[in-house]
Formats: sequence, structure tokens, C-alpha cells
Amino acid sequence: MGPDGRVDESLGLEEAQSLLRAVPHGVAVIDASGLFDFANDACARLLAWDDGAALRGRSWRELHDPEEADRLEREGLGPARAGQAWRGEATGRRRDGVHVPLDLLFAPLGEGRVAFALRDLSSQREAEERLSALVFRDPLTGLPNRRLFEDRLAIALAQAHRYRHRLAVIFLDLDRFKQVNDTLGHAAGDALLKAVSERLATSVREGDTVARLAGDEFTLLLPGIHYAEDLAAISRKLSEALRQPFRLDGNDMRVTASGGISLYPEDGEDVEALLKSADTAMYRAKERGRDNFQVFSPTMAEKAQKRHALEESLRQALERREMTLHYQPCLELATGRVVGMEALLRWQRPELGLLLPKDFIALADFTGVMLSVGPWVLETACRQVREWHRRGSKGLRVMVNLSAPELQHEGLVVHVEKALASSGLEPDALHLEVPEGYAMRDLDHTVEAMRTLRSLGVHLAIDGFGAGFSSLAHLRRLPVDALKIDLGFVRGATTDPDDASIVTAVIAVAHSLGLRVVALGVETEAQVALLRSLGCDEVQGYLWSPPVPPERCEHLLAAGVLPAASPPPPEGARRARTGRSGR
Repeated sequence: MGPDGRVDESLGLEEAQSLLRAVPHGVAVIDASGLFDFANDACARLLAWDDGAALRGRSWRELHDPEEADRLEREGLGPARAGQAWRGEATGRRRDGVHVPLDLLFAPLGEGRVAFALRDLSSQREAEERLSALVFRDPLTGLPNRRLFEDRLAIALAQAHRYRHRLAVIFLDLDRFKQVNDTLGHAAGDALLKAVSERLATSVREGDTVARLAGDEFTLLLPGIHYAEDLAAISRKLSEALRQPFRLDGNDMRVTASGGISLYPEDGEDVEALLKSADTAMYRAKERGRDNFQVFSPTMAEKAQKRHALEESLRQALERREMTLHYQPCLELATGRVVGMEALLRWQRPELGLLLPKDFIALADFTGVMLSVGPWVLETACRQVREWHRRGSKGLRVMVNLSAPELQHEGLVVHVEKALASSGLEPDALHLEVPEGYAMRDLDHTVEAMRTLRSLGVHLAIDGFGAGFSSLAHLRRLPVDALKIDLGFVRGATTDPDDASIVTAVIAVAHSLGLRVVALGVETEAQVALLRSLGCDEVQGYLWSPPVPPERCEHLLAAGVLPAASPPPPEGARRARTGRSGR
């Protein structure tokens, strides 16, 4: 063709057709009536015809759906017949009905005849789709990734602003997903994420977006929200969908999720603000026990700022030497002898004073800080009790609580071994305590972890037994030496028949299994009398001593036997003891 788009007329017809047959792309000539006057074999093969001769005499419109043919007649073929070349993209239809993307050229030949050239764009489109998937899709689940989600949210915000609509953003995080990876492996974790993605995608409306940001974090974009009350129904639907068991490798697996919801325009007017508000609300859902959804409120932002400041301080507390251990004596009920000291973590914050576990342990567990604090607690407590042994308190044991992250951590056994080796403490003097709620959360993993720990020679106990309403039958599976009855039941045992019945049953069953029983939170002589009549082995509580720094334990150990304190500590001090279960 010449520079003006017309075919070079210096070539003869046969020469031109011979040349066009050799061209690797599809080329044809359309006569003034719209029929193929010539088509090369490349054109025919592209459209699933036998050869170029098979197209001769057929209408070019057969290569397209009617609406597409009308468009090309109007935009391409018509101008070409008038002397103006046209190039563009279109969707072709092969002889077998399959559609194919095409790059088209219509060029004028004169007297109503038009040269028709076409190129298959399938490979190019596939490459573009693969690139788009890499850039905009999560490779594991196929869901939109953060980049695509934020792009869609920005577009939805512009539309919501223009038409004065509301929209919602949900930030969703699976509860305790790390346990799945730790206990079943990453392959099972990936399979669960895929299954969750599919279920979320089928639980929302057409036009909503479900995206995976990272790990077990998902976001949902819900445009066209008319009433804030609609969110309650949406939250219920998502929760119920996820609570249904997932069938993986022949086993049923159950998961829950915590979700935070933000609304446009109330909780933010741009992408960053809405995501931040939804994330803040999600953390609130975690704090409220998981498996729930929370709608953002301004007070959450204030709490989030305080939590962030506390978290930053908490991460630096150990290196700043702000962590300390207090100890509370445990007495043998029959003799009144001090037989053990429970190590309880305290945080001495320069600006706030002494913080009890209830003020920071949950955050330390959630952020993973406990994994660095835990080994320090073990080593410090073991060294302290070893020192008391050297000063004459032979046989004294130390009780140390384990948090859920520590119990699940693969390095726990190494930490215990290191603490014993560096302190020189005999293993049977170390008693590790697992809060009942942690122990029953993943019973199979707990049993395995406890058996490994017990092989080191240390002793094990279930702390706060009864608060989690576990079946007493579960005790048969746990390789423990002792039960510590939850202080709530002990306090009510002398006034509430139900609490008394529970304490009686726990002591009887524990003894039948050969377990030692320790009663927590003892504050009155009446409680002591009842526990002694029931055969309780040991007691711990403010009646004798609150948790105190190690230097204040010297006189307790020197006495050997602790008389009952009179009067018991004030009510406010006793309430503070409820933080003990965290350490």
C-alpha cells in the first residue's frame, strides 16, 4: 500500500494476490457489495475456515455479530469506501462460534472496494490479563488485592459523593488463624484461606467487592448502603457464613472472624480514612472477645491512639528494665507451710506507676510481645527461687503462668531448658501453669505441648479451673499434676450453694485422678475451714499475703508457716487480684 493507505497500483492483480497470500496476517479484499473478492489463507485460518477460497463470495459481516458488524460498517467500512483508511479493535466471530479479539484495518482501493486486514489479539490480551492478575489480584485466592481494592474504593467514593449515596467498608480478620498454620501446616492454612474467600464472595451482593489484603486479612466494599441498620443484617450474614464448618482433607474445620465497619461519609471521606476507621473498629471487635462485628465510633479512635502508645511502650519495657516480678506464697493447708511462690508479672511505668496484668497482658498476647517477655519471666523466676534454695528454703517451688502465644510457640521447650540451665534450678521445682481457657482452646495441641514439657521433668497445672466451664472429663487427657480452682468459685463457696457444689466436685474428681488441688483467692477463715473439710491440698490468697516484690518475701520464707493476716486487704486491692491469670 502507498503512504495514503491505497494499494500500490503498479503491481498487477496476480502479483498483488501472490504477495498477499504470503503475508502472515489475515488480508482480504471486500468488493462494493460487501462480499469477499479475495482472502488469504491466514485470514481463513484465523477465523476457522479451511482456506481463503472458502471465504470468497461470502459477506464480511459473517465474521462478526450483527451489532458489531453494524458498528464497523458505520465507523470503518463506510469511511474507507469514501477514501479514508480506518484502524481499530473489534470482536470477531469464528466459523465455530468462538469469539476472538481482532486488530482491524480498512483501507480504500477505489470504486467501493476496500482492503481488509486483521490480526489476532488473543495472545496479547492473555498477556495483559496475566499482567493484570499479577498487579491487581491476590495470587492465592484470585480476589482483588489491596491495590485493586483501593482503586475500586476511590471510584465508589467519587460516585457516592456525586449521587449523595453512602457506602461501607468492612475490615475482616480471621480469629486465631495462626493456630491453623502452626498445628496443621501452611498448606492447610492456604486451603482454608481459599475456602473462606469463596464463601465471602458468595455472601455479598453483586457489585460488592471482596479483597484479600494480606495473610488472613480481608476487606469488603459495599456501595449503595441506604441505612446504617442494613449493616447489622450484613454482619449477621457474614458471621453465619463463616461459622459453617469448612470441609478440608476430610475433616471439618470451624473458624470465626472479627470485623470492623466504617461508613462514608460519617467515618471518613477518602480511601485512607475509611480503611483506618474500619481497622480501628476491627481491633475493637478483637478486644470484645472476637467473633463479632463493630461499627466505628470516634471514641474508638481515641482508644486506638492510647492502645498504640501503650503498645510502643510495651515493646520497649523489657529493654528499659521496667518489667518486674512479684511473688505470692502458696501454702499447704494441712501444715500452713509455704510450699511455693507464684511469679506474677508487673510493669513499672515511670509515668503511670505499677501496672497489673489486667492492664497490659491481653495487648502483650495479641501483639506477640509476650513471646519476648515470657523467656525473661522464666529465667528471672528460676534464678530467684534457686537463690531462695541456697538461703535455706529447700523444696520451695516456683509457679509460672504460660500465655497462649507461648504455649503455641515452637521455641517454648528451648526457653524452659535454657531457664533451668542458666539458673541451676532442678526441673521438679518449676511448675508451669496454663490458664484453663488457653488449654481448652486447642485441646489436641495443648496435650502434645504439655507432654513435651513434662518430659523435661517440670510439673504442670491448670490455672483458674472452672472459669472456662470445661468438662471434667477433659482432665483425663491432660498430663497435669494439679488444678487451681478459680477464685470466683472459692470466694462464693461459703455463701452460694452452687459455688460450693462446684468446688466440692472439682476437689473430688481431681483427687480421683491423682491431682493436687490449689484454691485461689482465699480471703476468710470461713473459706479456709470449708476447704480443709473438703480435703483441699493447698491455698493461695490475700488472707496471708498479696503478691509482693522478692525482697519482701524473705520474712515469709523465714517464718516457714504463715499465720492468717488480720484484717484482710481492702476490697479494691482484692479486685486487682483478678489480673493474675494473665501472669
